[in-house]
Amino acid sequence: MKGILAYQVYLPHHRLAKEEVASFHGSYGGKGTKAVAHYDEDSLTMAVNASLPFRKRNPKAIYFASTTSPYQEKLSSVTISKALQLPASTRTIDYGNGLRAATNAFLSGLDAVEEGPVLLSMSDRRFTKPKSSLEDEMGAGAVSFMLGEGTGVIAELIASAHISSDTVSQWRTSTDVFIRQWEDRFVAHAAAEAVIACANEVLSTAEIALDEVDHVVISGPSQKLSINLTKALRVDSKQISAMKDNTIGHLGTANGPLMVSKVLSESKPDQKILWLQVGDGCDGLVLKTTEELTSYQSDHPLSYSESTANESVSYSEYARWYELFEVDEGRRPGAPTPSAPALKRNQEQNIGLVGSKCESCGQNYFPKQRVCVKCHQRDEMTPFSLQGKKATVATYTVDYLASCVSPPSIFAVVDFEGGSRMLAQVTDCKPEDISIGIEVEFSFRKLYEAGGIHNYFWKVVPKRGDHHES
Repeated sequence: MKGILAYQVYLPHHRLAKEEVASFHGSYGGKGTKAVAHYDEDSLTMAVNASLPFRKRNPKAIYFASTTSPYQEKLSSVTISKALQLPASTRTIDYGNGLRAATNAFLSGLDAVEEGPVLLSMSDRRFTKPKSSLEDEMGAGAVSFMLGEGTGVIAELIASAHISSDTVSQWRTSTDVFIRQWEDRFVAHAAAEAVIACANEVLSTAEIALDEVDHVVISGPSQKLSINLTKALRVDSKQISAMKDNTIGHLGTANGPLMVSKVLSESKPDQKILWLQVGDGCDGLVLKTTEELTSYQSDHPLSYSESTANESVSYSEYARWYELFEVDEGRRPGAPTPSAPALKRNQEQNIGLVGSKCESCGQNYFPKQRVCVKCHQRDEMTPFSLQGKKATVATYTVDYLASCVSPPSIFAVVDFEGGSRMLAQVTDCKPEDISIGIEVEFSFRKLYEAGGIHNYFWKVVPKRGDHHES
């Protein structure tokens, strides 16, 4: 029995209302919002944050699926592995170039679970030209699945099918910034053909009828098209409850996995899920929930409720964060190009958030130190991970003059449980939301890009809601 062992969703803190998008362009918009990545978030950072709860499960492989990977020629899965402090022997693979990267990676991961559990993270930060028909629904977010076999599987794969269709519906060349899309009617017709053929094949393989399926998830190139495809397939409205969310937007490769996660959070044991992933054809998967699901749900509630992540942003903020137009940043020197040797040398500390601990007196440090200021012993330090450690704000400063895409800049001195202290940048936080003594948690973020190199590090965010190790 192979399938999903655990799931985790990461959504950015900010929301952009459809009415705000329409108002900026001088028109009228519909109801709802979409999740918007902050200026320091990309597909890689969101994937890391979605995968953090799995760091203690010791996956043997990391699979990363995205159409918006920060590099076209460099593995993001390797960075995820280092951020989770996994050994160098961990297998790392990236999937991309289409929305079916999610299901391709999912099925490949299940093929590899005989060698050990596989961590699959699907993440996207897609956007289109301003005023396009897709602008108000292209969201951002990440979903991670822990895949395995045997005891602990909460959703078992019982059948799969694949239909390939070389159709130019949505695409983006290596030089394109924005997604392109062909005329809606053609896209809908081509998608419907692939979905119907794939659904018939996978249901036949599973030896079940459509009306025997408890939940149907169809992830098409857009939200509107996905709903229309349920009508083409003649799906009962009760089977598509997970597809009716109007607060997050379309998450690209993570869109289908997000709906599957929502279904798993609400399902009962022995229910069947039909997952159809559209993109240059269609992949069809039939999953069956197990008895393990009930205990998993009680211990791991889905953690993206609106109470924990919902700060409205203006269209101008969104446009700056996504670099839809150039902004004069003042007469300041440009960011230095990160040094490859320095990045390699400090990788464990900066990517893995690993400090040092004095073996003589037990004092912890970040960044790493050679000499203990407490007992003055020299070179008696061992690595010490700060991930998962409770942290509180000792003091902070709000800087309105420093160059920042989303001013003001907030920096805080953070105290860790156990004695460590470090200076950290605060993100996803307004000046009125920070105070001395509040609890914060670490979030993997991008500091800046220079010379074509992305410089990543950890920032802190105010703790919102409860988070559970998976």
